[in-house]
Order: sequence, then C-alpha cells, then structure tokens
Amino acid sequence: MSDVYFGDKLNNSFLTVPELAQLLHVNEKKIYKLAGEGDIPGTKITGKWIFPRHLVEDWIAENSHGGAMSDRLIIAGSDDRLLNQVCNQTAVELQQSALLSYSPCGTRHGLRMLDTRRADACFINWGQSDVGSRRHLGLLRGYKNHSSWVLVRCLQRTQGLILSRKFDSDDVDVNVLLNDNSLRWAQRNTDSGSERLLEDLCAANGCTYQDLNLSTMRNTERSAVGAINTGNADLTCGTQATAHEFQLPFIPIAEVSIDMVMTRRTYFRTLTQTLLNNLVQESTTSMATHMSGYTLWDKLDVVAVE
Repeated sequence: MSDVYFGDKLNNSFLTVPELAQLLHVNEKKIYKLAGEGDIPGTKITGKWIFPRHLVEDWIAENSHGGAMSDRLIIAGSDDRLLNQVCNQTAVELQQSALLSYSPCGTRHGLRMLDTRRADACFINWGQSDVGSRRHLGLLRGYKNHSSWVLVRCLQRTQGLILSRKFDSDDVDVNVLLNDNSLRWAQRNTDSGSERLLEDLCAANGCTYQDLNLSTMRNTERSAVGAINTGNADLTCGTQATAHEFQLPFIPIAEVSIDMVMTRRTYFRTLTQTLLNNLVQESTTSMATHMSGYTLWDKLDVVAVE
C-alpha cells in the first residue's frame, strides 16, 4: 500500500475520501455511502471524512476471502462464568484453525469496543430482564453503528447479593443491608450490568448508590467475591452461580438476560455460528444446571437493532 501525502507532508495514518476511493478502485460516491452506513471504519472531522489506515487495512483483510480476520472472533462485554466456559471449550475445539477470545470488561465498555470495531461481538446485561429485550435495545440505540447490529438472546441468570459467611441469607433484610453504612461493598466497574442492577435496587429501596460504603473496586465478579473471602468486603452484587461456587450466602434479586450483540456480517460467520451452536448443546445445559441459577433457551432468537 502506497504512502499518503497531504501537500508536502507525509502522513501514513489517515486516508481521505479520494485516496480511499483510488485504493479500493471505486468512485467517491461509494465511499460516502459505505462511511455513512458504518460499513467502513472512518470518522468525520470538521465535516470531512477521514479513514484510519490501520483500521482500513483490517477491514480489507476481514472482507477478503480467507483473510486473516475471518478466522478470529474477539468478544468483549459482560462477565459471565458459563459463557466463559463455553467460549473456552469452543476455543479448544478449534485448536489452531481459529482464534476465539473472550475479554470481560463490562457491558458499556464492551459496546464501545464493538462500536469502534475493536471487538467483533459483545455480551451485554443491563439490569432486570424485560419482554423482548426492550431495555437492551434502548441501550444499543445510543451507539453510532447500532443500525448494523443484531442481538442474539442467549440466556438468563439469577442475580442478587453475595454475602460474607457471617450473614444468614434467610434472615437478612435487603433494605437493612443497603442502609447500613458500616457494610463494605466490593464495587464492580461503572460500565458493568451488575452495577446497573445495584443502582436500580438502591432506587427501589429509597436510597442511592452513592450512599453505599464502596470499599474496593473489582473488575470481575470472581475478584469481587475474592475480596469477600479475604475479609476486604462484606458483600457484592453478583450471580447465584458464583455464590454457589464459593458456597457463600445469596439473596436473589432479579432474573437478568445476557444477550450477544454483533454486526450482521459477524453473525453469519462460521466461527460465530459454531459458538452459538455450542450454547444450545446438551452439554451446556448440563453445565448450567451444575452451576445453578441459569435458564437456557432451546432456540436462540435473533433481533435486528433498528
């Protein structure tokens, strides 16, 4: 690929519309159409489109038959133990034929990575489940490239409060826990669905999230529970499955949906379909039963984000 010049100054970082049109051997009108529909990585600066060279190179590779990007699937977003197990199992099955990577970083951060094409897909949860994932669809519409996305409804999990062993979950009032400032909370990152659920729980019980004694920040659920086990926190917002794993008291609060978001192109990849197929296998159902607190579907519904 040749160097790009702006006047006499060499610039290897960005392409203009005419330069990209020349590179792809299409007219400039086609470039404007691709950019406007979010099909090619670019951004507007002072009303003019520019295209980061390295992202364009990735885009070309991804759309080429047998390209380097067609045999990898990078997933970000919500942290979930069962999904982590299924992703790991799928990666092992693929061996050297493809790369599947799952990086839990929180729902909102994962969606930002998807929106900027730094991730191929994103697992999301954003509070208590509702009919037709309307809450999730409303969240997705706040992102620039949402019109090219689809949402796959993967599973539900029971979520609530995980407590230290000094508590008896059968004799604890949630409102008392939320209003006891002596209790230390292991806080999840602000981009996570767990924190969103805790904020909703506070609002429903007449207090605010900021009133909690947030003693330690943990990026994953297992590390938050680790803080409880080591005596650095008294409770956290988490899943029944994790409470069951660590044999800690648990108070169920809500059923939470985990959905997977990606572009339509990514959905139809063989690698994506392999992962989704593994989610509905009997072995996954058996694993979910053993972990406890999961509801799986026989068929994964797909919803267009409009």
